[in-house]
Amino acid sequence: MENDKKNEVDGLLAASQVYQFLSTCLFELDKETFDLVTNEEYLGEVESCLSKSGDGELSETFRMLRENLQNTDCETLAQGFRSTFGSSTVAMDCPPFEMYFSGSHIWQQTQDLADISGFYKAYGLEIAEGDSTSRWDHIAVELEFMHFITYKLAYAIENDHGKDDFDLCLAGKKKFLMAHIGRWINAFSITTSKKSPVEFYRHVAKLANTFIHIEMEKLEIDTEEVDASHGNEPDYMQRLEGKSASACDSCMEEEEYA
Repeated sequence: MENDKKNEVDGLLAASQVYQFLSTCLFELDKETFDLVTNEEYLGEVESCLSKSGDGELSETFRMLRENLQNTDCETLAQGFRSTFGSSTVAMDCPPFEMYFSGSHIWQQTQDLADISGFYKAYGLEIAEGDSTSRWDHIAVELEFMHFITYKLAYAIENDHGKDDFDLCLAGKKKFLMAHIGRWINAFSITTSKKSPVEFYRHVAKLANTFIHIEMEKLEIDTEEVDASHGNEPDYMQRLEGKSASACDSCMEEEEYA
């Protein structure tokens, strides 16, 4: 029984660290975070965590990502991030925000954002006021939430917090995968692979997509995923019906999203 408990905790802690690594990689890297993701000891820990999934494709993608990191620098990755996802304005052909994938109308986007913020607040999380680099629906923020809630599951088991705490976290993780990140991660991965001039981001997006689908399979989650394309034009672009990024940002400001 104790061995089963330990194995479950170890598996959850490993998944939590993978989510944290993916989240870090999908923010724009600065010197500090670049030093972290190129640290060989840290990468070895992440590789060990990924190996617990037993998935060969996952391990191969990480191997290529790791090799790519040996031949790049912080400035190259920063420029690649901006070229892929945008800087002061969102790259509409490869947005890092769920809002651009999830709905064609401003009211739907606002509803989706409110639902995402509801998940975070339910577990005591807030994005710092005035933090213009992070929005609730950013891919890296959603991955960070997955890191947090997966860690909480491990903590609940290891510290005997009771079935209610565990069930609450498990339900939240399942719902977030089904209603949010699990719906658009494949579309995000495909658009990133097509758009990014930097191999690193193509590998990270593929790694995130594969890992999340492994997690969904383990939890027996089936969701309706966003189509990555429709004809030669991204499906989410058609569903935006010509609305600009500035219109979406004004919607965010009206609802006082940090």
